[in-house]
Amino acid sequence: MLTKFAFFDFDDTLIHGDSGGKLLKYYLKKHPLSVFKLLKVVYHYALYLLKIEPLNKAKSAWLYPLDKMSDQEIEKFYQEVLEPCYYLNVIEELKKKKAEGHTIYICSASVEAYLRFCKLPVDEILGTKTVIKDGKYTSQMIGKNCKNEEKVKRIQEVIKNHNLEIDYDLSYAYSDSLHDIPMLKMVKNRIKIDTKDGHMSTFEIE
Repeated sequence: MLTKFAFFDFDDTLIHGDSGGKLLKYYLKKHPLSVFKLLKVVYHYALYLLKIEPLNKAKSAWLYPLDKMSDQEIEKFYQEVLEPCYYLNVIEELKKKKAEGHTIYICSASVEAYLRFCKLPVDEILGTKTVIKDGKYTSQMIGKNCKNEEKVKRIQEVIKNHNLEIDYDLSYAYSDSLHDIPMLKMVKNRIKIDTKDGHMSTFEIE
C-alpha cells in the first residue's frame, strides 16, 4: 500500500546532542567510581580507529552503563535527561505530520535499549540493537550500527513486512547530518535540522 512516511533521526534531530554521551555522563554522575571503566572505552576506541577492532566492540564498551542499569533506571534516564533535550519545534513537526496521516519512524544509530521509552506518537523505532539477556538489555551490540545505508536497509525491511510502499512525493525525512543522505534520498522532502537551535530548512543534496 502506498504510504506517506516521515523519517526522523534522533541525536541532534529530535534532541540536542548525543544521547550515548548523555547516558555515560548520567551514569558517571551517579556512580563516579565507574570512571575507571573509561580506560576500557578509550582502549577499544583506539583499536577501532586503528582499524584493529570493529566498531561493535568500541560501541559496546561505551554502552557499559546498560549492563548495570535496570529498565526503570533506563526509563528514568530517558525521561529526566533526553526528554528535556527535545527540540520543541521538531517535536511539534513530528506531531503535525502524525496528525496529517504520515506514518512516523525514528531511525537512529542510538540504541533501542533506551529509545524504546520514547512516548512520542511514532509507529516504529529503529535503532542499533544490543543483546537482550534474560529480558535485560545489555551493552553488547549486535548487527550493524544503524547508520548510513543500514538505516535504509532497516526501513525497507519493516515496510516490506507491513506490505507498505513509500509515497516518495508526499514523504519526509529529517536529519542534521550528511551521514543520513541514504535515508534522505528515500523521500522527496528532505529537512535539515540546525544543531544550534533546531531550526528546520531544506536539506540540499547534490
